[in-house]
Amino acid sequence: MDIADFFDTFFEEAEELLADMEQHLLELDVDDPDSEQLNAIFRAAHSIKGGAGTFGFNVLQKTTHILENLLDSARKGELVLRADLVDTFLEAKDIMHQQLDAYRNEEEPDQDAFERICHTLQQIALEEIGEALEAPPAAPKPEPAPVPAAPASSGLLSVALLNVSDKDRELLVEELAQLGEIQQQGGDEKRFEVLLEASVGADDIEAVMCFIIEPEQIAIT
Repeated sequence: MDIADFFDTFFEEAEELLADMEQHLLELDVDDPDSEQLNAIFRAAHSIKGGAGTFGFNVLQKTTHILENLLDSARKGELVLRADLVDTFLEAKDIMHQQLDAYRNEEEPDQDAFERICHTLQQIALEEIGEALEAPPAAPKPEPAPVPAAPASSGLLSVALLNVSDKDRELLVEELAQLGEIQQQGGDEKRFEVLLEASVGADDIEAVMCFIIEPEQIAIT
């Protein structure tokens, strides 16, 4: 099974995460920001960055990486929010959406927009928190086509989802069902185990799962 088979799932999930990010940014009170909203915005960016990296969408990954760092500083109280900063974050979200659409259509994202928003976000980091974020390359190389994983013999894997919310768990179980045949499942939010008969390896499963949850929330044996 080729990891590229899961591109559509990533595109759909990233669309939802961008929509959530926009909603939270629009509702955010810059004078008294809600910590839960800031955490939700950060988590959305973090998930998109992880998925983009997994699937080789480098421009989207690098744009989101810089935005994620700023959002992390905001939720830690290191970056004092203002209306103009939130407007810039919304602009970054729009460009990320354009990049996502480009990858969906098997096109290269707009290089000028990529460089411009990254420069803007880097300037904010320098001026507001005195931190120089890593600059993206001037012209990122086109991503090579994904190489199909070598087929593995079919076997049973125990996939444990640790401290995963009900919503994310349902989505992950659906993804696992596409990777193989679920023989058994059960547990609770703290630890939910799925016995999966699959012809893909643990690394492939983890790569797909990690654009939704963190690596430490998965245990595969």
